[in-house]
Amino acid sequence: MNSPQAILSPKGERWLRSGHPWIFRGDIQTLDQTDQGEIVRLVNKEQTFLAWAFYSRHSRIAFRLISRNPDAIDLLHWEKVLHKAVERRKGLFGRKEACRLVFSEADEIPGLIADWYAGHIVIQSLIPGIGSIFNILCDIFKLMLEPVSIVLRNDIEVRSLERLPLQVEVLYGNVPERVLIQEGPIRYEVDLLKGQKTGAYLDQRENHLHLVEWVPPGARVLDCFCYSGGFALHLARKAGEVIAVDDSAPALEKAQRNAEINGLSNITFLKKNIFDFLKAAEAGGERFDVIVLDPPPFAKKKADLPTALRGYQELNRRALSCLNPGGILNTYSCSYHITEPLFLEMISASARKAGVRVLLREKRIQAGDHPVLINFPESLYLKGLILQKV
Repeated sequence: MNSPQAILSPKGERWLRSGHPWIFRGDIQTLDQTDQGEIVRLVNKEQTFLAWAFYSRHSRIAFRLISRNPDAIDLLHWEKVLHKAVERRKGLFGRKEACRLVFSEADEIPGLIADWYAGHIVIQSLIPGIGSIFNILCDIFKLMLEPVSIVLRNDIEVRSLERLPLQVEVLYGNVPERVLIQEGPIRYEVDLLKGQKTGAYLDQRENHLHLVEWVPPGARVLDCFCYSGGFALHLARKAGEVIAVDDSAPALEKAQRNAEINGLSNITFLKKNIFDFLKAAEAGGERFDVIVLDPPPFAKKKADLPTALRGYQELNRRALSCLNPGGILNTYSCSYHITEPLFLEMISASARKAGVRVLLREKRIQAGDHPVLINFPESLYLKGLILQKV
């Protein structure tokens, strides 16, 4: 059967040749009758093949590239790209650990998120095209990794942009109420059916482990937006005291349970609004040796930038005021629209308003199992800085 075809404008062709995997609706000259999620052949006005792509009828992003190779997109193609994605993560995970297996465009499977949780696979389909090949992908995962279960977590808000239904479903096997994950020396429980994202924040795994090196023995640590305890659990191994704050009672219950699993009794969990907590801590003269700021995305769209930057600035200004001299602030933004230059500019303003000087000791990004495609800046979304108060 012949695939539908789209002719791109010269501008669209230039954009595609730059390496970016998205084609926007305004860059289409002609498009055959095409169903939502169908694989389309992209060509230029001379009918030269350019790429294969998934079609989205409702999104501003009309096409998401699958391959620039003219060979047919068939079962063999999907087997090759999935094997390549898993091979890329060799050594990053074992049967007891957690890891991202597929990171959408960065792994040449646009719109697919697949995570490994100690033998269980959780999948998210972000675009209609993935829905059309879902059974194929699941069969390949079963043969390749022999999972205990496969869970569909299509409850992510971004699906609404494509007018796709929100759902959670067990596709294969049996899923326990909680799955126990090993992350370095720490173990923690994950709820694969209801937890944030696909169950946990896997993109911070390497940062959890690394920040321990910056914690002086016996330090007083503050972990803001602690969720289920990722940073707090690791830092408590070296710290004298950890204060872990979040405004979600269910998240704090999970965090407390994870502390008990690891035999950690030096963490105090507090249900507080982080802005209110930091304001009170600053006013009350509270001081810490290490502070972690890992907030949710403040800028989900470009229009949110001014408000987001004010929020980030207030958090970081107050955190810097609450640091002891020589103390460490590990601060993050997971908002793609907060670029690194903007983030650094915001930190500079925060330090200036706090009346302190700050050294930039390290830059951090998402874990290596969330690879960054250089031609696709949207794949670099997590920015982190390790700062030291002078």
